[in-house]
Amino acid sequence: MMFLVKNFLYFILLHLVIASPQINLHLTDGISNNTNDVVFQHDCLHVLASTEKQKNIHQIVSYCLTEWLSELNIEENNLDQKFTFNQLYKQNITNQQLYLWSASMDVVERYQFYLNDLSNSNKSSFMATQLF
Repeated sequence: MMFLVKNFLYFILLHLVIASPQINLHLTDGISNNTNDVVFQHDCLHVLASTEKQKNIHQIVSYCLTEWLSELNIEENNLDQKFTFNQLYKQNITNQQLYLWSASMDVVERYQFYLNDLSNSNKSSFMATQLF
């Protein structure tokens, strides 16, 4: 009986061991090929890494491009549906959901700024209606 319970628990917890990594890019906004730009690293991939010797100690390792991709012919993806921040807001999408869907960190941050601006503008219009 104990053998079955033990194997059952291993089976349930297996997804914690064989989990797919969360992949989010950062610094993906297009930047110019100008040598005066301060940004030297771009299109970064951040990966969570843990050390074997010390458990529960994690670090984030960044893999970034430093060469300019101006020589490559990068085409825009026209196959997938595109959403505006307003459409995402109307569907009650949170910035955490965007992050979990592997949106770039730049998009997640801009969406949060958008939500903050909406919240602040709604508060000020609410206060204005209260005054009258």
